[in-house]
Amino acid sequence: MRYAVLSDIHSNLVALEAVLGDISEAEIDRYLCLGDLVGYGARPNQCCDMIREFDAVGVRGNHDEAAVDPGRAEWFTAPARYCILWTREQLRPDNLDYLANLPAVEILDDMTLCHGSIPDPGHYTVTAEDALLSFDAMNTSITFFGHTHYAEWFMSQQNGELPTEYPLPTGGRLTLEDGCRYLVNPGAVGQPRDVNEQAAYAIYDDETGEIELRRVHYEIEKAALQMKEAGLPDSMYARLWRGV
Repeated sequence: MRYAVLSDIHSNLVALEAVLGDISEAEIDRYLCLGDLVGYGARPNQCCDMIREFDAVGVRGNHDEAAVDPGRAEWFTAPARYCILWTREQLRPDNLDYLANLPAVEILDDMTLCHGSIPDPGHYTVTAEDALLSFDAMNTSITFFGHTHYAEWFMSQQNGELPTEYPLPTGGRLTLEDGCRYLVNPGAVGQPRDVNEQAAYAIYDDETGEIELRRVHYEIEKAALQMKEAGLPDSMYARLWRGV
């Protein structure tokens, strides 16, 4: 089976449409979504609708949770908090209900899906030490996670040493090895932060054991204009061009 793995869409409909267009040529059987469908961007309902239409297996991110739980936004920066409060007002009741019922962790076959880490959806897995938190908690050979907006993967070492980190900001391929365990971040669809402004996602083929991390060009100007017209903070769309 071939899976499309998406994360951190962040209400960026333009980026999501570009990614789905790229996926349409890849013969995908199932869609996986690692959270943060909403927040930052100007099209929260449309992005939720698309992911629901594909019947994606999903987990909730911290922005999804803040959209349905007013207290969660207190931990955000001022611009991010403004965006999530705006998002909460825009979301239809059915999409609010959808986000509220997403699980924190989902296990599908030999895969674990989470947002930041398995023990804590809000934890940023950016170092080998961070990766250990999920490796110690996982009962599958592979975990897909997001939250950092960095495209990369970690491989667990069998000799007790720290996991090995492999950043892939321009995309690349990973072939799973028998007996090894992996954490894979497909990068962000809607707001990449690995100094590559292109939308990111991954394709996983469980028969060949190959994972491809892909980057897709999208019309940043169009996404930024939508955010500007919605009255969202300019700092949230100015960073789209920089990939940070």
